[in-house]
Amino acid sequence: MKSTWIKQVVLITFVLLLSACAKTPEPQPVDATNTEQVIAPIVDERDPFESMNRSLWDFNWNVLDKYVLRPLAVGYSEYLPRPAQTGVRNFVTNLEEPGYAVNSLLQGKVKHSGKAVGRFLINSTVGIFGLIDVADYMGIERHKEDAGQTMGIYGVGNGPYVMIPGYGPTTIRDGTGDFIDGQIFPLYLLDWPAALLKTGIKAVYTRADLIAQEGMIENSVDSYIFVKEVYYQNQNFKLHDGNPPLEEPEEFDEAFLDEID
Repeated sequence: MKSTWIKQVVLITFVLLLSACAKTPEPQPVDATNTEQVIAPIVDERDPFESMNRSLWDFNWNVLDKYVLRPLAVGYSEYLPRPAQTGVRNFVTNLEEPGYAVNSLLQGKVKHSGKAVGRFLINSTVGIFGLIDVADYMGIERHKEDAGQTMGIYGVGNGPYVMIPGYGPTTIRDGTGDFIDGQIFPLYLLDWPAALLKTGIKAVYTRADLIAQEGMIENSVDSYIFVKEVYYQNQNFKLHDGNPPLEEPEEFDEAFLDEID
């Protein structure tokens, strides 16, 4: 495979660079006839379950996305009127505003917390249960903060990277954070069918946002690694409020970082 060939070239180059920099008396010759000399594969310590995760990624991308999520996303973006799309997105996001308020407060962002509370109260009343983002028209900006980010602020590590069927990439920390956010009012009032419907609607409009960028996945050398790196870049982007300490690699379009939630 093309990806395997490229990995081998990169790996061999890396090994040669290390050998050149190492302080050894004399380089040891390699016995080209010894077939037992095998170069160890590069292991991503963030992803100890890579073999299983790859299988789940193939299922998510080549089955669930291809036959379920993408067709729904295309139908949503092409056939649902724009005002209805905006209303659906506003309604779902409004349910998460109290969570933004709690996490902003825990992160010491008092002003952001106050804005989230104000947004929820205004949009839930004047905005007809959040269908209309009246607070935005009033200049009250939204600041999305989740429990995964809060734990990251307090030094909690990511834990293993995992690919969840029908859900996508996450880490133990972010997955736990999503569960915690789901226990905050009013989300904890939703029974499991309503919670599942809310999650499904959010998945559809989020996928619709990424239709224009899906070619980047299709054209990547290794789609699994590409998605994993985009996930970590997006996570870092959110954790530092859009101003990460290191520049994002050029190959990752900023649209991914802005659209993935």
